[in-house]
Amino acid sequence: PEAPNIITGIIKDSRGNPLGNILVEVKDNEGNPVRAFKTNGLGQFASATPLTNGDYTISFDDPKGQHKFDAIEFTASGTVILPIEVISIDTREELKKSLFGET
Repeated sequence: PEAPNIITGIIKDSRGNPLGNILVEVKDNEGNPVRAFKTNGLGQFASATPLTNGDYTISFDDPKGQHKFDAIEFTASGTVILPIEVISIDTREELKKSLFGET
């Protein structure tokens, strides 16, 4: 993106395949939703309008329940935000975390 405080990115599965129709929700530091969109067929997402400066959390949801994702926290500070690459949590990795704790 060329404008400041615009969020863009791509969501992939653990094998690197793009994931379409994943819900992307941006919340401010008080937990209020400020943006919501879904990925296109190539796994890409982008906000149309810039965020105000502040701290945010982005969460991701697969309506089909096949993929899980960690939330991402970031600060918008009036600068260009580099595209975000999100990789789904592999079920094997999730099992390893549940058995052996956080890695």
